[in-house]
Amino acid sequence: MKSGRCDAVESEPVIARFPIAARVGLAAGFVLSGLCMSQAQGATCESLLSLKLPGTVINAAQSVPAGNYQPPGSAAVFSNLPAFCRVTATVSPVPDSAINIEVWMPATTWNGKYQQSGSHGFGGTFYWAEMTRQLQRGYATSITDDGHPANPTNPFNVSWAFGHPQKITDFAWRAVHELAEKSKLLIAAFYGRPQRYAYFNGCSDGGREGMKEAQMFPHDFDGIIAGGAAAWWTHAATEQLVMSINLQKAGIQGASGAAVLKLAQSAATAACDAQDGVVDGLIADPRRCHWDPTRLVCKAGQDPSTCFTPAQAAAIKANVEPVRDPVTHRWIFSGMSRGSEFDQIRFGYNLGLAPFAIANYQVALNDPNWNGSTFDLHTDLPILDRALGFISALDTNLQPFRKAGGKLIQWHEWDDAAFTPGGAIKYYEQVIDETGHGRVDNVQDFYRLFMLPGVGHCTGAATDVGPDNIGAENQTAVSPDPQHDIVSALEAWVERGVAPSQLIATQFNNAADPAQGIRRQRPICPYPAEATYKGSGNIDDATSFVCSVRHPMDEDGSGDGSGDDQHGDD
Repeated sequence: MKSGRCDAVESEPVIARFPIAARVGLAAGFVLSGLCMSQAQGATCESLLSLKLPGTVINAAQSVPAGNYQPPGSAAVFSNLPAFCRVTATVSPVPDSAINIEVWMPATTWNGKYQQSGSHGFGGTFYWAEMTRQLQRGYATSITDDGHPANPTNPFNVSWAFGHPQKITDFAWRAVHELAEKSKLLIAAFYGRPQRYAYFNGCSDGGREGMKEAQMFPHDFDGIIAGGAAAWWTHAATEQLVMSINLQKAGIQGASGAAVLKLAQSAATAACDAQDGVVDGLIADPRRCHWDPTRLVCKAGQDPSTCFTPAQAAAIKANVEPVRDPVTHRWIFSGMSRGSEFDQIRFGYNLGLAPFAIANYQVALNDPNWNGSTFDLHTDLPILDRALGFISALDTNLQPFRKAGGKLIQWHEWDDAAFTPGGAIKYYEQVIDETGHGRVDNVQDFYRLFMLPGVGHCTGAATDVGPDNIGAENQTAVSPDPQHDIVSALEAWVERGVAPSQLIATQFNNAADPAQGIRRQRPICPYPAEATYKGSGNIDDATSFVCSVRHPMDEDGSGDGSGDDQHGDD
């Protein structure tokens, strides 16, 4: 491990050892004078404290020995870590901007690569657990608080945003870009050379951040993994609000409301499970499922735990349909997937109005006490779009990212109740039209979308009903090969030109204890393909399925497109 002492003598300027193309940006980006250089031809960790970066104050540079580590302010202790250099800094590119960043660089086990972790929710938190996984596989890794600290007791407290437009911009895109730039400069100073490849890996807001990077800064990363992306920020928030209002008005609240939603899930699954040719407890593509909850309205004398009131049935039906402006009928966002009720319960939509949505509208309406009681979709959404629409990641021109050689793996969950899947599909199809000139094969050379059946927002939840482990940002893959590990899949695509033809998702017997064994594995295919049963073989074995393209079908199998429009027209 590099020590903190200045015993070595550096006779050659470190910048001179970089390729010509790298020297210009590095020389302009930081000052190396005064750094203590090690025998490994890079700076010692502690001497990075004197590194001069534009608009940046280095707060700490600490050598961390191998073993267990508990970051300051963390309740968790992370084990089996390699020795690494931990740098914390505050970046202030403009007045009223204070972006806190943390960079971890392996001391002796560096694989020559950099992987940046994404955020979640409204940011403000360092997700060290996601950094540790990448550090253990040899990556230099980093994360940011997106320019503000989170409220420790209420993640939906957005008081930091009121009167601070620059902090909103930091959250929207600037913090992630600044982190990428400053991390690369720290890496170059510490190792005496730049990273060979730069990657981004995030889910939820982190997925949105990855999409935003591909759209705004196509040269920041060679490869991006964007999961469960909150890309349609304002419209997804509005959909959550509309949906939770519907549940509240129908009395689908609390524990009894959760029971109603569970009944809807089981009924929809029973009606649509076999549509993909195999009965496995999953709805492979909810767009083919048109189960109608009004069929389960209580009849006289029927046990109320087995049926719905008319108001409950109407609310459940409304929530699976697209949200539209009540005046113009313009498409706003896709509705909930049938079968996603377990994720709706997980996010507490049966416990009141969606807090994520309330927080966004509070900022847009400049009213920290706004509670949704006066919500008017037709008049309030335009205000939200004007105030916060720039947070969304919807630019469909990915040609600059493609020309830069970038590769993008986007994955989304069919049962995501936070950012419903129709938005991800709509965006992908728009990119096909914009960048691929209407041909999916013109896009799949650099951008592939994978849809996970039976999985809720960001995978890994105990409530997921389908295989969900693909080695995502918060998971340890069951195997490091490119089929089971999405990070390895991206590496293979970027570094060797081998595009992912499928991912294999794993479901454990006990999600909390993978050591209890594997229950099921299933191929996850590049959209529009999906896993199709071969007609024989164990349905829990991935080899019993093949990726093939099917079309969303109506309940009667006619395929005439008359079913619910989950990603309709603008």
